[in-house]
Amino acid sequence: MRIKQGLLLTATFLAACALLIFPAAATAGAKNGIGYCLQILVPSLYPFMVLSVFVVKSGLSEKIGRVFEVPCRSVLKLPGSCAATILMSAIGGYPTGARGIAALYENGSVSEKQASRMLCFCVNSGPAFVITAVGVGFLHDERSGVILLISQLVASLVLALVCSIGEENEAPAPQAGKKRVRNRAADALILSAADAARAMINMCCFVILFAAFLNLLRQWATGPRAAAALSALLEVTGGCSDLAKLGVPLWAVSLAIGWGGICVHFQVLSAVSNIRVNLPRFMLFRLLHGITAAALTWALLCIFPEDVEVFSTTSQQLAGNFSGSVPAAAALIALCAALIFSLPREKLEMKEE
Repeated sequence: MRIKQGLLLTATFLAACALLIFPAAATAGAKNGIGYCLQILVPSLYPFMVLSVFVVKSGLSEKIGRVFEVPCRSVLKLPGSCAATILMSAIGGYPTGARGIAALYENGSVSEKQASRMLCFCVNSGPAFVITAVGVGFLHDERSGVILLISQLVASLVLALVCSIGEENEAPAPQAGKKRVRNRAADALILSAADAARAMINMCCFVILFAAFLNLLRQWATGPRAAAALSALLEVTGGCSDLAKLGVPLWAVSLAIGWGGICVHFQVLSAVSNIRVNLPRFMLFRLLHGITAAALTWALLCIFPEDVEVFSTTSQQLAGNFSGSVPAAAALIALCAALIFSLPREKLEMKEE
């Protein structure tokens, strides 16, 4: 215990010294983090986070769950009310599923054990980030973004099936969450918007904090590959941007998205602060998600290979003066003359068989 406290104290002291020695780097990193929040995270995640909480607080999750009760119980060993949250986690983004899981637990729809298990596969990056930000924005290829998204979703499904092995259907205990309260649609929307806003503020704070310290760590990780690996380990948005600039294989970007970054891990854990989470198990499944997604991306690229140039005489763009110059015209005339004189003088005849 003393060793952990000593390490924590040392790390805090070093972080404080780094902030004092390199204030400009920390400020630049924080500005980048604010830019990520305003330009990517808030527009793409906040609406889905509101909807994720709204479907639970308004009672829609229970109505939707009646349709998916049998498949959820038989395949995932979860109540049917979890179906809406699982779907929102697939299309909403990393913290959206976590916020929905927390709402299910607070509503008494799932037990703490079930909520903790759902966190192993309900942490996904949504289409807005994978296709728009990573595919189109960073990789300049929408097709790559689609391949990455399919890999992430299939990896999440695989982990969901793995987590359900050996589990039994259980009814949530009465003390698993607060007493169920039926809210009108208007009240549920107000509560959902406020709840998502608080979660969004916490998420943005972590993004800004990690962006600042990541920029400080780059003062020592000067190599581009080391800096990109460190960025992907800590913060997924900057990590994907750095990996794309290096031109790494697509499966490496998929690994970074599946892992999510420690910053996303803190965002998820802050969204489910009322649930006891097995941290080593959570981190292990984040790593497994990344590895599974990377393997699926590699397999998809083998089936649908990328378009590449098969022939090129030069890597530079040809200038127009090479095709319209006097020497080029003279060379072309000489070649034509040589072709004419090289033709056989005999009359060419077609022989009939």
